[in-house]
Amino acid sequence: MEKSRGDFILPSTAEIIERIKLAKGLRSDGDVARALGIKPQTLATSKMRSSIPFEAIIGLCDREGYSLDFLVRGVGAGREEALKVKEPSSEPQPDVMVPIVEAEDADGLSEAVSRGHIKDYFPFSQGWLKKIAGGKEPDKLVLLKARGQSMQPTINNGDLALVNLGHNTTIKNDAIYVVRAPDGGILIKRLVATAEGLLCISDNKAFDTFEIKKKPAEPLGHYVLGRVFWVGRQLL
Repeated sequence: MEKSRGDFILPSTAEIIERIKLAKGLRSDGDVARALGIKPQTLATSKMRSSIPFEAIIGLCDREGYSLDFLVRGVGAGREEALKVKEPSSEPQPDVMVPIVEAEDADGLSEAVSRGHIKDYFPFSQGWLKKIAGGKEPDKLVLLKARGQSMQPTINNGDLALVNLGHNTTIKNDAIYVVRAPDGGILIKRLVATAEGLLCISDNKAFDTFEIKKKPAEPLGHYVLGRVFWVGRQLL
C-alpha cells in the first residue's frame, strides 16, 4: 500500500519490485535483486521494512534506460513506459550476474551448480561475456576463487577465475582448465591431451607436471569441469 508523505505518495517496496519484474520480464524477487545488483536477502529485508533501495533502482535506470517515473511512481501505462531507452551508450552494460562459487570438491562444480555453493554474484556486460568467455550461454559461467600458488604468476591465490562449464567435452592444448583432482578435489591447470589421458601443467615451475589417466568408459567431462577464460584480482 502506498504511504503519503506530504504531497508525494511513497510507494511500497513490493509495488516497485512488481514494476521491475514487469519492465524486465522477471519472475522472482531473487531475479529482481540480481538485476539491482544487491543480495536477495537485502531486498527481502527492504521489502519487509518497506525501505526502498533508491540507489540501486536509480543505478538500474541509468544502466538500462528505464523510466524512473514508472518504476518508482507508477506513472505511465505499463511496460512501454519502463522501456523508454536513453541514447545508446558506448559503455558496457553489467547485465549478466555471474555467480561466485565456493566448492571444495569437483562434485560441487558442475553444469548444475548447487545454490548452496553460490556465495554472491558479480555483474558483467553481456556483450563482453559473449566475446571473452567462449560462448553465448551465460548460465554456464561461474567465478571460482583460485587457491594455492601452482599457477603463479598467471593466476594467484585468491584470484577470481571466470570458468565456462560448457567447455568440458574437448580440449584446446595449453589452455587453462578446472579439472577433477585424483582425490576428488578441484585443480586449475594447463592441459595437454595425451593418448592415455590429460597432462596437467603448472605455470609455477616449482610444481611438477603430472598425468591424469582417463578410464575408457568415462567421458572427458568427468575429468574436465570447465575452461578458464579470464582472471580478475583485487589490487591491494
